Amino acid sequence: MAAHVHQQSARAAVRTSWLGLRYLVGHHVLRHDPPLIRGLVLTNRCNLHCRHCRVSERDPMDLSFAEVTAAVDAFYAEGGRCLYLEGGEPFLWRDAAHRLDDIVQYAHGVGYLTVVVYTNGTLPLRTSADTVFVSVDGLQATHDALRGTSFERIMGNIRESPHPSLFINSTINSRNKDEIRAFCDHVEGIANIRGTFFYLHTPYYGHDALELDAVERQRVLRELLVLRRDHRILNSRAGLESALRNDWARPLGACSVYEEGVVYECCRYSGDLDLCRQCGYLSYAEIDQVLKLKPSAIGNAVKYF
Repeated sequence: MAAHVHQQSARAAVRTSWLGLRYLVGHHVLRHDPPLIRGLVLTNRCNLHCRHCRVSERDPMDLSFAEVTAAVDAFYAEGGRCLYLEGGEPFLWRDAAHRLDDIVQYAHGVGYLTVVVYTNGTLPLRTSADTVFVSVDGLQATHDALRGTSFERIMGNIRESPHPSLFINSTINSRNKDEIRAFCDHVEGIANIRGTFFYLHTPYYGHDALELDAVERQRVLRELLVLRRDHRILNSRAGLESALRNDWARPLGACSVYEEGVVYECCRYSGDLDLCRQCGYLSYAEIDQVLKLKPSAIGNAVKYF
């Protein structure tokens, strides 16, 4: 599987770069903005109980395979070519004999150029998805305090994974804000981690103790700008500078989320203007900077994807 996924990922990178070029031409020349990315929430089930998340309070929903394929087909018909599979924990999703990779293979068969999986990393990281993002929120003691005892299991699964395009997602909050450099040093000691993308804690469920105040938020972003010079950090200079100014476009119409038959523009909470102003979902800042033709954001996207 490893060789197949590697070849598939290389081909997907070329196709995705071509898609990006066409999208930019359409956006700036033709003034046409087809949908770009859709997150597909497969399940509300999760095997962790993270301090920042309330998915465990929702009904333990799993979409049926028929619902999934209908949603995949519908987004493709709209012009979407990038699919993000998420949860809950997507590796827990199942419907009879169907498992996560059946969705990945179906999406590839339909014609999607890239399929990305967001996972907590506690289950074996074996998939034919083009890219895998594993959520890790700090060094062992901090991560385990935030997400439950899972750090060593996740690192073991990462080391054993044959996947060639594996990245870390890390959300910075008041608990882990002082160990960013040490965290970067740790994950870069693991050869098959290609890089880390950083987010800022977003108070989706109201203001809480994990939230960074305005001064700390600015300090953290400036630290990331320094660290990215000699660490494999996916956030571009343009994206981080936009986050410092807090001026990226919201809601971002090119992105959407599908959950239980409903499509949400940008995210599931995009109607909350106060929350939008405090958004820490910095990957959307990256997309916005690419659309604004900022060289560092474009270069970063090409480099990693």
